[in-house]
Amino acid sequence: MSDGHFSFASLISSRDEYEESFWPSFTDIMMVITMIFLIVTVAVVLTNTRLLDNLRHSVLAEQVAQQEAQQSAVDAQRAAQEAQRAAQEAQKANQQAEFQLKANATLEEQLDYLQQRTASLEMDLLRSRATTEEARATSTSKDAELARLQALSSTQADTLGLRDKAIQELQITLESKETDMAGLRTKVDESEKKLLSMQGEYTELDQKYQKLLKPARSTKGKQVVEVVYSKSGYSIRKPGDASSRSVTRAALESELGALKAQHSTELYVKVIIPNNSGLSYNEAWRFTSDMLSKYDYYAAP
Repeated sequence: MSDGHFSFASLISSRDEYEESFWPSFTDIMMVITMIFLIVTVAVVLTNTRLLDNLRHSVLAEQVAQQEAQQSAVDAQRAAQEAQRAAQEAQKANQQAEFQLKANATLEEQLDYLQQRTASLEMDLLRSRATTEEARATSTSKDAELARLQALSSTQADTLGLRDKAIQELQITLESKETDMAGLRTKVDESEKKLLSMQGEYTELDQKYQKLLKPARSTKGKQVVEVVYSKSGYSIRKPGDASSRSVTRAALESELGALKAQHSTELYVKVIIPNNSGLSYNEAWRFTSDMLSKYDYYAAP
């Protein structure tokens, strides 16, 4: 019997070592996968945000350039109109001057006046032409800037399209990883079920083994305390009491602790679960195991 006991302990020890080496490795793998997923997601969101900001700035600059170009064209048109109006006014003044000269002045005076008036009109015309050329140059510069902004906007749109394509490919990759993780979770669940089954088998074998080592549990020569448990509450009948009485869980634990201190290895805890208790098998078993392991003489080392 001693040789069989050492072989059984070796089997349990090897299995614990396998579990301790398996679970940390699996946890590390899951943690790395989750961190990679979070890092990639954050990088994609930041990149998209930056691209959208650049695109908004480009569109706004394009709109401003268009407005300035339109305003320059309007200014140039106004300047041309003013130059034409000045030419018309000069022509009218010239006609009036000619009429006046013909009426009152000599030919020499008329020629001198006409030369002065012509020089003045030439200066006004040159000034108007200079203003028109400046407006045209400004409009050309605005058109060039507008073309540059349109080209930049097109380039950024192409870049955004490539980013969207990369995001879609990344999403496909993430979905594949999620599928793989789901498969791993399934395997983990299966492993946990196998482990629980093995633990149940171990518990059953351990109980059988302990029964072989210890004598049968008996009330002979013991101080018997009855503990009743159901959904409605707890009750206790201590040694020497004629009937049981209802108590709370805290009071129950306190009285059992006092009896354990008083009778030590002579205390026999009799747990009673009524047929109509309303408890599940697991609830009844956990309560019974807890009471016996804490207070019953049989659980004493």
